[in-house]
Amino acid sequence: YVLDYEQRFRERVIEDFAQTYAKGETPIPCVRCNERVKFADLMQSARDLGAEALATGHYVRRIDGAGGPELHCAADDSKDQSYFLFATTREQLSYLRFPLGGLEKSQTRAIAAELGLVNAAKPDSQDICFVADGRYASIVEKLKPEAVRAGEIVDEAGRVLGPHDGVIHFTVGQRKGLGLSGGGEPLFVTRIDAAKARVVVGPRSSLCTRNISLRDVNWLADPAEAAACAVKV
Repeated sequence: YVLDYEQRFRERVIEDFAQTYAKGETPIPCVRCNERVKFADLMQSARDLGAEALATGHYVRRIDGAGGPELHCAADDSKDQSYFLFATTREQLSYLRFPLGGLEKSQTRAIAAELGLVNAAKPDSQDICFVADGRYASIVEKLKPEAVRAGEIVDEAGRVLGPHDGVIHFTVGQRKGLGLSGGGEPLFVTRIDAAKARVVVGPRSSLCTRNISLRDVNWLADPAEAAACAVKV
């Protein structure tokens, strides 16, 4: 049974990816894929087929708590994917199952090998699935050509240090690939002003902050009871 979600994936994940980069932000397409395709269209298809649950290969655990199903980190900390599922709702979580969440990745591979699966020893993927060659800027150039606008790299005082070919080639925290010469203190991207096509750079210390503004927050527990949270950025 094959479900063709190519057009939906393009509209809800790839185009969002391009739009976000064009705004000078750094997107996480895996979050959008889970939120807008897997746990939306795919889940609805599973319900339409009369399935009692939807099982996925994510490394995350679903545990039934006193207030209903809870989302927990995977047993294998090095493979935990709870970060990518932050947008999952309580209703979705009640229908989802994660059979790999309690296993180490090595255990999963051993089971796959025992079953004779051809991808038992397949290397872990580090790339975005639709940007296999790592050239994400080419996706943005194709879908948002107006975002490819040359501009200036400036320091925190506004002094021009050099040119750039478009803000889509940069992300906050980036050090390599700035194209700036000199043997002084290493510089990092500290801010991106897409409207002015400006990339601001500064010393590593300028990346430090005590406050972060959040949006699109999704509480799977009662926020009144969340006295402390571990945060991944």
